[in-house]
Amino acid sequence: MTGEFSMRWIGQGGYALRCNGREVFIDPYLSNLVERLEGLKRLVPPPFLPHEVKADFFLVTHDHIDHLDTDLISAMPREGVRFLCPESCVPALLALGVAASQITVLRRGGALDFDGFSVEAHYANHTPDSVGYCVACNGMRLYVTGDTLYDAEVGANARADVICCCINGRWGNMNAAEAVEVALRSGAALAIPNHYGMFAENTADPAVFMRLAHAKGLRSYAMAHDEKIDLAHAIA
Repeated sequence: MTGEFSMRWIGQGGYALRCNGREVFIDPYLSNLVERLEGLKRLVPPPFLPHEVKADFFLVTHDHIDHLDTDLISAMPREGVRFLCPESCVPALLALGVAASQITVLRRGGALDFDGFSVEAHYANHTPDSVGYCVACNGMRLYVTGDTLYDAEVGANARADVICCCINGRWGNMNAAEAVEVALRSGAALAIPNHYGMFAENTADPAVFMRLAHAKGLRSYAMAHDEKIDLAHAIA
């Protein structure tokens, strides 16, 4: 289906986008890698299994294992998939057998145009080269902050219509009040919280974010796990 720009929240900071017929994944966490390596159990099941992933583009914001899910990547179909990521993620992808020709390093401030959509990498304050992504399609701009602490540069040049922002307030991420300020700075008409509900040790209540957003005159919406929304409809 052309003319579509939709997003599906697949947990944590992960989304499956459909941009004019292209399947674009951002930070999908679909395995039990974090439990296997760090002992943190999933609170929600993956909405689909790694071998069911049908990706055209696979975007990674940074190299932490709940965003760069190496168990997922090793099990998913990879032929023809284009990986976009910061430089720190490249060694892990190569070690999994992803061909160098499939990997494009996208640094902060970088932008790429594809058939039917474009991607920009924005500053994130989390790891030395972590990024957020702004995906533009059909005249709309979706900004996914990735993991980030609050500072004045986060979201400053996003020119977003919709923002998806972390709210958990620990382990290198901004809290709900800080996320509202970033959302306002980004220019977004709609703010969607993420990075909660996956691990009991690292979660937050999205109602707090929504209450603070409402007090600032900002529309917000907390997606259900595995919910899909059409972005044009969401901001209408």
